[in-house]
Amino acid sequence: MMHPRRACLLFPALWQAAAVCAAEPPLVDLTLEELVRLDVSAVSRKAQKLSETPAAVTVLSAEDIRRSGARSVPEALREVPGVNVAQIGGGRWAVSVRGLGGRFANKLLVQIDGRSVYSPLFSGVFWEALDVMLEDVERIEVIRGPGASLWGANAVNGVINIVTRKATATRDSLVSASMDDQGRAVTAVRQGIDLDGIGALRVYAKGSELERSRSVDGKSERDRNHGWLAGFRMDGAGSGVDAWMLQGASYRRTTTENIETPAVGGYGGLVPLQFEFEGASLTGRYNWGLADGEASLQVYLDHQWANVATYGKGTVNTADLDFQHRLVPSGRHEVMWGLGSRYIQTEIQATTEVLSILPPRREYRVMSAFVQDEITLVPQTWRLTLGGRFDYASTSRLEPQPTARLMWTPTLADSLWTSWSRAARTPSIGESDATILFGLQPTPPGSPFPAVAVVSKPGAGWSPRAERLDALELGYRRNLGNGSFEAVLFHHDYRRLISETTGPIGPGVIPIPVAPYYAPVQTMHRGNLSAARSTGLELGLDLPVTANLRLQASYTLMDTAARRSADPVRNAYGRILEGSAPHHWASLHTLVNLGRGRELDLMLRRMGAIGQGGVPAYTSVDLRYGWRVNRSFELAVVGQNLFDPLHLEYVSNFFPGQPAYQPRRAYVQGVWRF
Repeated sequence: MMHPRRACLLFPALWQAAAVCAAEPPLVDLTLEELVRLDVSAVSRKAQKLSETPAAVTVLSAEDIRRSGARSVPEALREVPGVNVAQIGGGRWAVSVRGLGGRFANKLLVQIDGRSVYSPLFSGVFWEALDVMLEDVERIEVIRGPGASLWGANAVNGVINIVTRKATATRDSLVSASMDDQGRAVTAVRQGIDLDGIGALRVYAKGSELERSRSVDGKSERDRNHGWLAGFRMDGAGSGVDAWMLQGASYRRTTTENIETPAVGGYGGLVPLQFEFEGASLTGRYNWGLADGEASLQVYLDHQWANVATYGKGTVNTADLDFQHRLVPSGRHEVMWGLGSRYIQTEIQATTEVLSILPPRREYRVMSAFVQDEITLVPQTWRLTLGGRFDYASTSRLEPQPTARLMWTPTLADSLWTSWSRAARTPSIGESDATILFGLQPTPPGSPFPAVAVVSKPGAGWSPRAERLDALELGYRRNLGNGSFEAVLFHHDYRRLISETTGPIGPGVIPIPVAPYYAPVQTMHRGNLSAARSTGLELGLDLPVTANLRLQASYTLMDTAARRSADPVRNAYGRILEGSAPHHWASLHTLVNLGRGRELDLMLRRMGAIGQGGVPAYTSVDLRYGWRVNRSFELAVVGQNLFDPLHLEYVSNFFPGQPAYQPRRAYVQGVWRF
């Protein structure tokens, strides 16, 4: 991991789209009991009942997302146990699972219908450039803990899989429009087209301008975020082993923020920074019967481009092929295996001395294979899952990522599981190739120089290795009629974490605008130098109190400790890891059906203090009132942060952004279906 305060000023953006296949009823028409028993596919790469899943997983249905009042994916994730979500500006977020988070949490894999949107340039997700049409999201699956045995490197602390609805389930037309209290609008349109005898097609477009944050004095920040998204999805009329889909999307977004630089001799302060993101993708998937089992082949092409003001621009092109085959069950065994290949091309054109990438253009490949066997030890009572994945990247080494999961279901309502998993995170291009000037450090009074220029670069002779996690987990889940309760204990042991150590001063100097008009260079060397561990408890409750009242609650308690070192730079990195997320956080969502199509949602969140950036604890209260006027029109009014006019949620720890405070907000939204 590169130092969190570093301005690696050019990393491309992402783009997006989504797809699956086959017709089914929309989730808003399902009963609550059916919603509780939703299938989840991200854990085992197959449709599986949540109650039968030997992992800490939360499924947010379309109804959950709608009732939360969320207008973005990070907002929808706020109530998931183990997931820490903090807003750091207009459309900018810090999203992490089980700690070690930040603006670009590099141990979290994010997918849209199985297509990764995790960038190889900096090992993270540009959330401000990731946009989806939430009205077309079927569910969001959140795995807390490693998912690398099936999904590969970088699925370390968790996996977020955004599953969109099939085109065959969206044959109607939809218009969604919302406006906040500052007059900024978000609009989206979707048109479904029936393809007689073939399937269905969905085309959509969305435009948005997000509300700005505030400075500590309450004034509007310069953190704009606006842009558009457009795409299509086509699904065949078949289902199961006879299904196909094709989907594509493109987007463009522009964001601005203020970067803080240390003042040296009157030089420094706030520097405005503008990002431009563009992208496009095309994804196809085909399912068919093979050897009495079921096979699936997915291919996607992805293009990402980003321009960072006058600092430079970067491009990432990706071609990915993924094959999997689920064999017909044989005796006590159900085996699945698969192969994957990914080709990535990156190019960075730096136009400033702040950043240099050598070589500026790279091409590399990742080859993978996985196998998993679900073994029924005692029918309907004991089940053992053994599996592993092997990834080989041309920029790293072979990484085996095994897992073992044991599940006990003594009753139809209760399940208990324990697991051990190993996961790896491959070094990013920035970590392996970048030399970065990330600031001037003032020197003590009496020094011959007013500052020292701090430069980070790969250590001499460093052969980058993947970071490694060994994770233990113990979980219990109970179905409560059409509700559920879940408790999970976990222990994560991280090794070979990429950090820095203090190098020598010089050779070389950096020009500065004050006498003596140059500063010596303090070098920091990157390598696989650090280790840490994290232990925690996650609680989740979905409780139907009456036919018209439902409670959803979550609580997370977590502690992270880094291994100490005699080197002050490495110790500083450890303190950043320890303070990257609060020690505890909780949420409570009260859902009330008032009758005649009216509903009320009260959402309470309590977040503990965050050591990194000195963010104090805060409490936020949101309120949503919804009214289904008729079968075609729905109206919602949402108020956020009602009893706190201003609070800080996170301080950007990658680009050193000016602290952005979140004000009281409100918006009104109308959705027409016809």
